[in-house]
Amino acid sequence: MKKSMRRALAFVLALGMMVSLTACGGSDSGKTTAAESGSQAEGGSKAEDGAQAEGGYEGVELVVATWGWTAANVKELAADFEKQYGCTIVIDETSGNSDRLNKIMAQKDSPEIDVALMTKNFAEIGNKEGLFEKIDTDVVKSLDNLYDFAKDANGYGPCYSLVRYGIMYDSDVVTEAPKSYADLFDDKYAGMVSLPDMTSTAGPYMLVAMAESLGGGDEGIEAAFELMTEKKDNIASWYTASSDVQQGFTTGEVSLTVFMDMNMPTLTDAGLKMAWVDAEEGSFAAAASINVVKGCKNPELAQLFVEYMLSDEIQSKVAESLNEAPTSKNATMPEEMKSYLAYGADAMDALKTFDEDYISEHKQEWVDRFQREVAIQ
Repeated sequence: MKKSMRRALAFVLALGMMVSLTACGGSDSGKTTAAESGSQAEGGSKAEDGAQAEGGYEGVELVVATWGWTAANVKELAADFEKQYGCTIVIDETSGNSDRLNKIMAQKDSPEIDVALMTKNFAEIGNKEGLFEKIDTDVVKSLDNLYDFAKDANGYGPCYSLVRYGIMYDSDVVTEAPKSYADLFDDKYAGMVSLPDMTSTAGPYMLVAMAESLGGGDEGIEAAFELMTEKKDNIASWYTASSDVQQGFTTGEVSLTVFMDMNMPTLTDAGLKMAWVDAEEGSFAAAASINVVKGCKNPELAQLFVEYMLSDEIQSKVAESLNEAPTSKNATMPEEMKSYLAYGADAMDALKTFDEDYISEHKQEWVDRFQREVAIQ
């Protein structure tokens, strides 16, 4: 890194001398536009010689907010970006989606964060609150390579990865596998199940998935809430953090859950005989989006970072670095990871999708009702 920065500095000095010798009055800006900088990168991640110097981002700190448990991985993925543009990626580890969104909202008049990573349903709230910029398609060319579901219909932050939620269970304990999310409330599984809290990413998705199978619309939502309320004592816990589920399985407190596919290896490595069920209502995806904060200090560099994260090279590293599925059609993935992560057009097409506007419109209402009727024992 130090050698690279010294070479970049030498190039800047040399370039400055050439400009001063050839200029005929007036002066060029020391920084190219984001589109010009992006065009200097090959494939969105490999810079041609001198691109980082011409970008003019030496010494700039780009603040990227993400989950604490992904902080080191995101920093590692960003290493080539730092070399390419001469900048430093500073990770803001504000933990949960809601905490991250609230922090950005509190800083709305003077943002400290440039780029925010968060699940799509929380980003949708931020879009409606005017917290994020639309994506500059002159810079973010790799947007065209994404699966359709990963592109925001209104032009805001796209999804760079996803995890799949389905039913997971310890087959040494559970002898008869459930077939649906509704089955998890059955008396035969009483005291064995951990389900997502309504304040989490997965909670509203599971609610809507059950509601659709129980009649759809308001009628289905009502039926799903009635089921959860009637059988709430059968549920061992309502989780808000992944660590709660992992701990529950390893201590034997729970044996069944609706959880992310990315956690299968961790639980298997802990000695558990884990099995997966694609629920009759459908396994659903929680996609992670990348968003440029409106009014941030480094808007051009932030757009370039979005392009970098969507580039073929980085998308092909997402699975190994983050243990999540990439959203680019061009991404590759190690064969062993395809056994539990969604990969390819067929797997992506099979994932259940939701009307994010509908969920964001009703989520607070559902949270309030859940806390009144279900969460309280």
